[in-house]
Amino acid sequence: MIIEQRIKEIFGERAFERPIFYTNPGGLRFELSEGGDWLEQFELAYKKALEICSTIFDDEIVVCIRIFGKESLMSVLSVLKELRHIGLYPSMKKEHWKEKNEDDPEWATDGDEYWHTVAFALPYNALNKLLWCSLACDQGIKPCPPAEYYLFDLKKSIEVWPYDDRGMDVVGPNHSLLTELYNKFSNYLLDYDREAMDASFQKMP
Repeated sequence: MIIEQRIKEIFGERAFERPIFYTNPGGLRFELSEGGDWLEQFELAYKKALEICSTIFDDEIVVCIRIFGKESLMSVLSVLKELRHIGLYPSMKKEHWKEKNEDDPEWATDGDEYWHTVAFALPYNALNKLLWCSLACDQGIKPCPPAEYYLFDLKKSIEVWPYDDRGMDVVGPNHSLLTELYNKFSNYLLDYDREAMDASFQKMP
């Protein structure tokens, strides 16, 4: 379980505990969509996310796709098939792990519920599809396999969670890269959490 172990080594036990901006202090939270209709919101969110992520990723992207289902991986087979159909589920070199849904009342419906995580590496040119799927679900735009998409650069120790068209969290122990993003994309930062981000990254006078 190389990917799972590396994520735990770098990010600890809370890498997937949402919202990761609050559970992994010292990160960034970007506001993506603004006003307008659903298409204008999606287009702006996609443009901003791609601009930010193109600064972060330049090679391999480690992807963790988390799917909500029953204990068996077969319970999420339809999502896996959709991912494969759009080119986001390689045939080889994948990891799978699961954990029982204990603390997520937003998703809970009964006792037999699990988060399945499928992890693998994709080339940089998959970024467009990954962001599309991450941002499209709430807008009802297709294709959009129902899942959570977490993107990692394990060499740079950075995690990106585009949670929907509204925003995207970027966290990790790479303070220098986070500072670069804070300065470069300051106008994209979510004002609600700007005070916390300023405390972490703003230069003292």
